[in-house]
Amino acid sequence: MKRIFFGLLLSAIFGAAQASVLEIQNLSAINFSGYDGQPKTVTGAENSGFWGSLYANAAGIFSVTYLGNESGYTNSYSMGVGNTLLESNSLGATISKSVGPGLLEFSFSDNSGSGHTFSNGQQQTNPFGFVIMNGQTNQYGTFDYLLGFNDSYTGDADYDDFVVGVKFVVAPVPEPETWGMLLSGMGLLVFTARRRKDNTA
Repeated sequence: MKRIFFGLLLSAIFGAAQASVLEIQNLSAINFSGYDGQPKTVTGAENSGFWGSLYANAAGIFSVTYLGNESGYTNSYSMGVGNTLLESNSLGATISKSVGPGLLEFSFSDNSGSGHTFSNGQQQTNPFGFVIMNGQTNQYGTFDYLLGFNDSYTGDADYDDFVVGVKFVVAPVPEPETWGMLLSGMGLLVFTARRRKDNTA
């Protein structure tokens, strides 16, 4: 009985935590052509997606994997100092960050002139920026979404200049009311164990 109760309690805790997902906010559908991220076997064949912002509605681990590029400039992806992906990285290179709920903090940059940076949450009204595409599974993992950056070169709008796959795993942190359930359950187990001990004495 104790094992069944404890199992149900843990299921409630972790089930509630996993119900949250990564979301796109302020989305606007976009179609594009010329997507040719290299290698194609990894970046896929894409022609549509969304402008918008990536938002986490729970705490968790945000992981980003470098999948390829096709660009004249040298581009990069960053989640803060020392947490950057470069074109010189091997395919499949991954960086991760523990995040709380809210807008995810990351940016793409190019090295044109003094350099240009586009951050998650910025309003996008021209090709410079990134598009959020459907997720996929390839040899480097299973991704919730692909992000395709279009750098500040004005000759195209193909969103293949730096391509990454993103994945969000919700942290199994109980909600306050779940902690109350857990403590009540533990108290019940202790009470039952003591009562049994007193009855056998």
